[in-house]
Amino acid sequence: MALHNTDELVVQKHDHIEVWQVIPLLLAALLLTVGLSMFMSGTQHVVDVVQPIIVVFGGTLVTLLITFPLPQLVHALQVALARGIRGGTSPDHMIRAMLKICDVSRREGLLGVAEVRSSSAEVEEVCHLIGDAAEESTIQSSWQRRCTAESAYHKLALDVFIFTAVYAVLIGALASIVRMVSLESEAAVTGVNVLPFVSGVSLAILTGILIGRLRTIHLKELAVVEIAYQAALIILDDNNVQRLRARLNSLVPYGLRG
Repeated sequence: MALHNTDELVVQKHDHIEVWQVIPLLLAALLLTVGLSMFMSGTQHVVDVVQPIIVVFGGTLVTLLITFPLPQLVHALQVALARGIRGGTSPDHMIRAMLKICDVSRREGLLGVAEVRSSSAEVEEVCHLIGDAAEESTIQSSWQRRCTAESAYHKLALDVFIFTAVYAVLIGALASIVRMVSLESEAAVTGVNVLPFVSGVSLAILTGILIGRLRTIHLKELAVVEIAYQAALIILDDNNVQRLRARLNSLVPYGLRG
């Protein structure tokens, strides 16, 4: 029998997250920013950090709402949780799925592969291509289309977080300048007065960590797509499971293994 149950052929995908699940992520970012701001400025009282945090977070949020449409902001938060926290799709899961598909093709032929159902859209599309004995050009076209969609998906979220880091620093710097200018010169530069700038930098650092992680996950997702469509080409040419395993393992960059 072909694999009709998604539990038998699982490739973990977490791209669709409910908005309420993002709330813990926002709270964590807020608390980390407060802690980092207090440490970097030498401030010992949480009360002193509240106003700068409100200014930086509130100002950054307003500028983001002006810059980007709301659906894109929601999308970015979903990506931050699905990929930045949960880690995206594992290449090893995709390789195991392709090996099972190869085994199905040996036992039941191409028509058996066409009936496979999976939790991954890439796996199902690849199975249809194999079941139809698609030409190499057709598979290559589908592969390119999937890579383009993945790049657009990633860029929509990345743009939001890049602007978040920039806005946080600029708004924090502006708030600190206004604060110092309004005071007497001898008391202008103190830890409390530069807190807005420090808070903005703290938020930018956290956002930078997320940006770096999302870039890595994006490369992993592209590797997963390559594994799926290369496997389709290989299975149609030679459905030997052992040779397929070796060739697919070679497609995973060393830094993305494990």
